Amino acid sequence: MKRTKIADTEELTVVDEVKPIHSKNGKSSLNFMITIVQGSDIDFGKIYSFPGETICIGRDRNNEIQLDDPKVSKKHCEISAIKTDDFEQFIIKDLDSTNGTYVNGQSISQRILSTGDKIKLGETVICFNYKDEIEEEYHAKLFTFAAVDSLTNLYNRRYILNEMENQFKIARRNNRLFSLIIIDIDDFKLINDTFGHQAGDEFLRQTASTINHALREQDICGRFGGEEFLIILPETDIEGAFQLANRIRKRIEESELLHNGNSIKATISAGVSRFDSRIDSTKTLFEMADHALYDAKYSGKNKVIKAVHLSS
Repeated sequence: MKRTKIADTEELTVVDEVKPIHSKNGKSSLNFMITIVQGSDIDFGKIYSFPGETICIGRDRNNEIQLDDPKVSKKHCEISAIKTDDFEQFIIKDLDSTNGTYVNGQSISQRILSTGDKIKLGETVICFNYKDEIEEEYHAKLFTFAAVDSLTNLYNRRYILNEMENQFKIARRNNRLFSLIIIDIDDFKLINDTFGHQAGDEFLRQTASTINHALREQDICGRFGGEEFLIILPETDIEGAFQLANRIRKRIEESELLHNGNSIKATISAGVSRFDSRIDSTKTLFEMADHALYDAKYSGKNKVIKAVHLSS
């Protein structure tokens, strides 16, 4: 699944595109979408649009659609398209899942789908529809309102904390790496007091844009608090996270905001931590990065400090 990064523009795209597979000539006119209408906070409201001919849905990260639902099997079901010159049909098939696949409340092993069908997998319900641009835009806007911070266009606190929980589960289950960065703007109150809250808001937007442009596509960033940002870095060790945090710190230090003829400059401090199988919760992992941030703030600011981890 490809994560569409939220850009710092007014137009937000939150539709996940699944690349076509099993396509004979690399092209397909098949056009339908799945909307998650009930599920985890991480999945709810997501829209998947895919022009391919077969997709697999399940809990495993190698599926075209991965669901954060413990009652969903690793490979739960698949949807295939049969297309002729006269018609096209979409068939859903249960892949011997533990808890079964249900369409409109009925358990199925295989069934032809119709537009508007509700598919239940575990605790997740998805709605199958032929692609409709108006409905797609409507659901995209709903997702944006639920998941995006309106000031910075980054993910909001609720969404980024849920993503941290999700990454923690994935890392613990599959013994994978991930790291956290917590960023805080140094002396941000001084910007508001000196230049006004509008200038402060503009500086927050500029800082968010600087952070966002430094990230890879798979990285996840959200506004955690007033002037605090949380970055989740999948498949990244603490050295990689430390280097990225320092690149962001230097870019912000070298930038300025011009507001009503005034040049506004500020710095950031950051704390970095990484997942370790001995860490028992996201709360512990977050607090490790937060304590490192505290050390950075109170040892001179404008610096990045790595959390102290347990020795091997």
